[in-house]
Amino acid sequence: MTERDTILEEIDEEILTEEEEQTEITDEEKEAEKRKKAEELWIDVQSGNTKHLITKVASILNRFPETRNSDVALMIKFWEVFEGHKGNFISVNKLFRLERLTSVARTRAKVQNEYGLFLADERVRRYRQSREESQREFQIATKPPMESISVFADESGKNDEFAIVGSIWILAREGELNGQIVDWIQDRKQEDQSCPNEFHFNKIRNNGTNLQVYKDFIDFVVGNGHMIGFKAIAVNKTKINKPIDEIITELFYQLVRVGVEHEKNTGRIDLPKQITYMKDAEEGESALRLSQIQQSLVDNFKIHYDQNLKLNAFMSIDSKMNRFIQIADLFTGAINRKINHQRKNPNTTNAKDEFASYVYELINIEELSYPTEHFTEVSGQDASDLATLYIFD
Repeated sequence: MTERDTILEEIDEEILTEEEEQTEITDEEKEAEKRKKAEELWIDVQSGNTKHLITKVASILNRFPETRNSDVALMIKFWEVFEGHKGNFISVNKLFRLERLTSVARTRAKVQNEYGLFLADERVRRYRQSREESQREFQIATKPPMESISVFADESGKNDEFAIVGSIWILAREGELNGQIVDWIQDRKQEDQSCPNEFHFNKIRNNGTNLQVYKDFIDFVVGNGHMIGFKAIAVNKTKINKPIDEIITELFYQLVRVGVEHEKNTGRIDLPKQITYMKDAEEGESALRLSQIQQSLVDNFKIHYDQNLKLNAFMSIDSKMNRFIQIADLFTGAINRKINHQRKNPNTTNAKDEFASYVYELINIEELSYPTEHFTEVSGQDASDLATLYIFD
């Protein structure tokens, strides 16, 4: 049994032995433990593990966003997917063999309230009694899944002139691409000692001894990522009278806004869609800041897209747990090198500068410049299909 399976079994035991409740974070250790469990759960859901009650319920919440608002709809979909229930009627004998609503509801509460995943709409009616509401429950339970876009992001430049959030977008076939990347790294490590366990821009050695493997890695990703895109947004923070954390929070939303508008205008996506948003975990990152970013996304999606764009999940994950976060790190690091370092030090170059130039040329990063005061207004309609950097200066 793996460590992750042990953790998930512990969660199952907690659900079956405790009453539903939402506990407040009392110390950093408890918050760290919750974050670890949330990360483990997220990884298992994405990898298709449904051996545990918690992963089964989370899988339904992930695939069918409407079930996040209704325990009844969640239970029905659970029965259909995992217990083979069909039709509109259940015999009394069969009812005793199916997973109980109380267990499903407690599990949903833990996933949403404690781990902050697959959240319900802000205003959700817990109890529906009229025939109209009952019919709505049935419609929710039988509604097809909403397609998801995955965004993996990293931030940079907090202590420089430009604050940056860069990202890789995966519109489809995420699991297939991830498997290809894992295989490539395993094969490369057998023949090349310079191949790292984790790819990070700041780990490129200045003397270039591991530069080639970094170039080959990004080559492979771009060559095999048929449904990917790279998007970044940078703002001159010296021209905005806000604390840096507020600027970064705004960048995370604006990145999605221009990205979604661009993908719509180029015809690569149609709404409705749900966004799965993963960012690289920062040292000392507070739960409050993550909550603020998540709430900003939820609120703005509701204002600008109504029910046509939903936040599937927002999580801060250690890059060692996700290859796409590492790719976002390389992309964002290249941009940071170009606009924060090379502009100030044009005559000082090393392997990091060479890699940054290589990335720019490989994916043909298109820079679009706007005045800082238009920070929240640009639509993203005139951007390159593969890679775009929006600069506000």
